[in-house]
Amino acid sequence: MLDLSRRLLIPALAATLLLACDDGPTTTGAADTATVEADTVEGAADTQTAASDTTSSDVTTAEDSGEGTDGDTVEAADTGAPADTAGPVEPPPIVATASAGTGDWTMSTGQERTKCVVKRLDNAEELWVTQVRTSLGKGSHHMIVYVTDETEERPEPFNCDPFVETLKGQTFPLMITQIREETLTFPAGIAFRFKPNQMVRIEAHFINYYPEDIQAHGEVYFDAIAADRVVDEANLLFYGNPDFEIPAGQSYTTPWRFLDVPAGTKVFAVTGHEHQYGTNVEISYTSGLDDEGVSIYPTEDAPFTWDEPPVEYFDPPLEFAEGQGFRYRCSWDNTSGQKVGFGESANAEMCFLWAYYYPSQGYRLCVSPGDIGGGVAGDQVCCPGHWVCDYITQYL
Repeated sequence: MLDLSRRLLIPALAATLLLACDDGPTTTGAADTATVEADTVEGAADTQTAASDTTSSDVTTAEDSGEGTDGDTVEAADTGAPADTAGPVEPPPIVATASAGTGDWTMSTGQERTKCVVKRLDNAEELWVTQVRTSLGKGSHHMIVYVTDETEERPEPFNCDPFVETLKGQTFPLMITQIREETLTFPAGIAFRFKPNQMVRIEAHFINYYPEDIQAHGEVYFDAIAADRVVDEANLLFYGNPDFEIPAGQSYTTPWRFLDVPAGTKVFAVTGHEHQYGTNVEISYTSGLDDEGVSIYPTEDAPFTWDEPPVEYFDPPLEFAEGQGFRYRCSWDNTSGQKVGFGESANAEMCFLWAYYYPSQGYRLCVSPGDIGGGVAGDQVCCPGHWVCDYITQYL
């Protein structure tokens, strides 16, 4: 019976964790090269410098105003992170900025595509990234930026399956953005760690709902601080619920679900994610499913909107003890004439939240399986570590 339940569970949960999408036509247009810029910051210790001899990227200093290989202007990095007026700690100055882009591809009216590139940054030394800035072109739905252990660059946009790489090796997302221009700034001294010549994967989901062709494009910038100014390493929690079906022409809210957070975690930012029928993602800081806890998202000052969901910051951060976690639920208003379930397409729906935290205990992907597979997976599936993750990776 267990083997049968597992076979029933795998297709549904794999669709959740892999979010596979259909292949599209061959891409056109070359991708941007990944670049790193070294700022001249007076008094900054251990300034990171860009590699001087790379085949895949260009180097520009803060004083330069040169152009990338696709003709886009490469702007110099900021000379410092935004001041933290609420706390006594002065943010360290930004000493270098690495950047990469998706390249361009043409999309005709009505097309929906997810494309990826894999690129090597030209940071010669370890890079401590304390701020991530993104820019999305016309027709963007979302863009996901990963660090990856892939060894071969794929600089031209190719059709890809969302999130599939998060179940293999050491590929995990750093930022997931839906906003045309967004900046994620960490607390003072908190940073992601990039290895020398870090490989990154950029995944961009675009939909052309315009009457004319569009050029899909996305950019990401990684602002770094000096190594001796780092206090703790940051990482990401990615949580969600695939167990729902929204009746045609009706509103629907999931039951409350609970996913725990590793003890010792300090969460400094959280956001929610739905598609076009989404009306709310509600998150509470609790000790279990039956504990209403404290509502942390959304807030009255920043209500949830599906197309530009707010990012809520916590200063001081939320601290989690053993058994504590997030209690959450999602709501939708299905104005279409057909039932809507979980899926990667903009015409399907999602119920996700993700949180940025420190000190790093690694990237964690968790879902609430609910009744999928008759409940054989339990109340939560977290990767890496759960048998479902191990089972699915056999087919990747």
